[in-house]
Amino acid sequence: MSLSLKLKPPPPYIPSTTQNGSDTLHPSSIPPNSDPRAFYLQNPSLVPPPLISHSSFIPKPLITHLMRKKKNSALAVKFETHKRRENWDRITNMEGAFHTFLTPVVSNCEMVGDHVYKGRHEIVRFGRNGQGRVLVREVVLSAAVHMDFEYTNVMMRVCRLGREEVRGVELGDGWGVLGVEEKQEEGRRWAYDEGLRRHLVFHLVKDRRLPARREEEGRRWAYDEGLRRHLVFHLVKDRRLPARREVKSMSMDETISFLEYLISSEKHAPELIKDVRGRFTETYDQVLSLELLLNTAIQQALNEFSALEALCGRGYVYTYNPAAIFAKEIGAPLLNRLMVLALKTLSDQNIFANLRIFAFSDFADPEIIPLVKMALRRQPHVRVLRKDDLFRGPGGVYEVGKFPEARGARLVIHNNSDGFGQNIETEGMFESLDGVVGCCGSGAASLRRDRGDLLDFVF
Repeated sequence: MSLSLKLKPPPPYIPSTTQNGSDTLHPSSIPPNSDPRAFYLQNPSLVPPPLISHSSFIPKPLITHLMRKKKNSALAVKFETHKRRENWDRITNMEGAFHTFLTPVVSNCEMVGDHVYKGRHEIVRFGRNGQGRVLVREVVLSAAVHMDFEYTNVMMRVCRLGREEVRGVELGDGWGVLGVEEKQEEGRRWAYDEGLRRHLVFHLVKDRRLPARREEEGRRWAYDEGLRRHLVFHLVKDRRLPARREVKSMSMDETISFLEYLISSEKHAPELIKDVRGRFTETYDQVLSLELLLNTAIQQALNEFSALEALCGRGYVYTYNPAAIFAKEIGAPLLNRLMVLALKTLSDQNIFANLRIFAFSDFADPEIIPLVKMALRRQPHVRVLRKDDLFRGPGGVYEVGKFPEARGARLVIHNNSDGFGQNIETEGMFESLDGVVGCCGSGAASLRRDRGDLLDFVF
């Protein structure tokens, strides 16, 4: 397994974009008192299609499938079976997991307000100018998908250890997406998804295998039993035990400490990846491959920042909202530190030439900002902030007066969607960040599933 840590070179062609910085507002074509989402969906030519950045191991047919075949909405659900053919789901749980490695980025998304959270998701509208035209902020919309740990049937299935080992097997050249009718049959769907899972193991784990869980349990038991026998043999009550230098299966607290140690260390990318290789973490009653999780986070960051560097020649301000719902089965602290360690790994191998500010929403993880600063210390031109520091204007709008680095740069926001539903097109205003971004901007039109040029810019 040899995954590149270098950002991808810019593609020869990218979607059209304006040169306007996100720190100023502009009049739009939206008619007064109209629904912004409905207006843009009816006029998709006013906004560009996405630049789609994906990992090299994603089969091309799956890219088209994931971008065009999502169901209308997927709130708290993944793949479901239905009796009526017109309601059949088309994206299986493992196909949805592949969306983690497929990141659409919209170079110009027009927003009629800035998102705020006051017990629920809301918007602070910009209003109209003196001529009565609706004002918008032009931002970059990243539709990056969080690792989906909302339940145990998506990313948990990919990385957990089971009763038998999982040997990675690459999908062949003749691989194709399973038909929608066949997907309704549980046996065929399970076998198909298992093939997709093995493809990910092949590409994300150096040994191309996940061991059986009993192998790890046996090693841990033998290790602990050896320590116990040593103490019993010597009968020395106050003698200290040697440190556990190689922990094959760590508790969640041990895993968090281990990742924080790697982030704060002076180690370079190859050594960081080597240190995580063959490591496992426990959550509830599951044992997960830390190596697979980190390589997934690296691929996520590589795909997203490759696209942003290509699109934002005048600089960009990156904002990040950590997973909440999608971290339910594994915990946001772990996913946050995986993301930061992935960032450090890429920072060791690349210059984020156009990144001006990295702003992390730390309301649920106040210890994360110092870790981000350590991860980006090889990027001295990048300023690390709390996300709230950028939104100190009236009512909580974007305000960069204190941060000259942000002037003229593009603001990068996320809609935090998933791999199963086109929630940006269907969710209501107050239901989620996806709903706010969808209702109050042009993003849904850029990502519209039947858009003719949806797949024109893929790299």
